[in-house]
Amino acid sequence: MTDSQLIFGILQNDERAWRHICREMKAGFASILWQTFSADNISNEDIDDIFQESLIVLMQKVKSGSVVCSREGALFSYLVQTGKLTACNQVRKKRTLNLDDAITFSPHLHNIADDEIAVDEKQQMQDDLLDKVFSRIPSECSTLLKHFYWYNKPMDEIASILGMRNANSVKSKKNKCMNRIKEIAARIIEDDELAEEVVRNAIERAALRELIEEERIHAESGHSMAALDVDDKDEE
Repeated sequence: MTDSQLIFGILQNDERAWRHICREMKAGFASILWQTFSADNISNEDIDDIFQESLIVLMQKVKSGSVVCSREGALFSYLVQTGKLTACNQVRKKRTLNLDDAITFSPHLHNIADDEIAVDEKQQMQDDLLDKVFSRIPSECSTLLKHFYWYNKPMDEIASILGMRNANSVKSKKNKCMNRIKEIAARIIEDDELAEEVVRNAIERAALRELIEEERIHAESGHSMAALDVDDKDEE
């Protein structure tokens, strides 16, 4: 898929685009971070966490219109620089670190300003709180809301998937779920008008995290199968 196709897919919450990014960019992303932070004892789990958070930042920036790929490969470059800054922040929590000493930027990362990638700390705290709120709501609510906001499914189809009576039942349940979360969100961000938007963003982050975890498990199972094939051949 081209960068333009991937950006369009991100805007549409197209899982094919996200799975392509996970499967085609993760290895290169990890390799660059290993090289950049080789002296900082970054673990496989750290790489997984950094990749996940970098994809979330990428989604947010694409949907805000901040990411425009002027050439092929720019999306990967953007993702890598986001990962480097995320990794640097993680390392800085462990020890005092000079950003300029910690990161040697690749030449193909020019034209991407750090402030285009950086996430406001207050915004990050709000997002973290909302993510925790969303993770604790009843599964019936979270599943329904993901089908509506992430998968963009119509009410009647959601009713069929969830075994509910009809579209009206889904609509009523959705409104109850959303109203409760919006009340909490409004208190966190202190803005009633933005409550629905930030809740939708939390739903999208949760859905993307689930997809990334599915892809991580898929990749690990693939490596396990490959190792079994090698062992079988060795025995022969």
